[in-house]
Amino acid sequence: MGNIIQAVCPCGLESEEILQGIGFGYFTNGIRTEPAYCDTCGIVIGRDICKSISKCPTCRRKVKFYVEDAKESKAEDQPCLATDDYLQHKEHWHCPRCKKETLAFESFGLWD
Repeated sequence: MGNIIQAVCPCGLESEEILQGIGFGYFTNGIRTEPAYCDTCGIVIGRDICKSISKCPTCRRKVKFYVEDAKESKAEDQPCLATDDYLQHKEHWHCPRCKKETLAFESFGLWD
């Protein structure tokens, strides 16, 4: 189970809806989606944090996850358990478009 979220910033950045967390298929496919950003392209997207490398769909560079202690190089070594409450501990996040700490995540509901 997870959250349906969207990243928004006063600079005009609005991401598509991101299905954050795990679904019922997690125990067969091992996919855990978390919000990530590309500073080069200025976008926020949902990517599988359990992969060793997650890339931007536009420029193909490595994306950075908002999970503060996530290290992509160690993601496969760590169990990918749903810990989606980290977004609630901070009001504003890094915006890849304006490069300021003004990005917020809005919740639209839950998904399975």
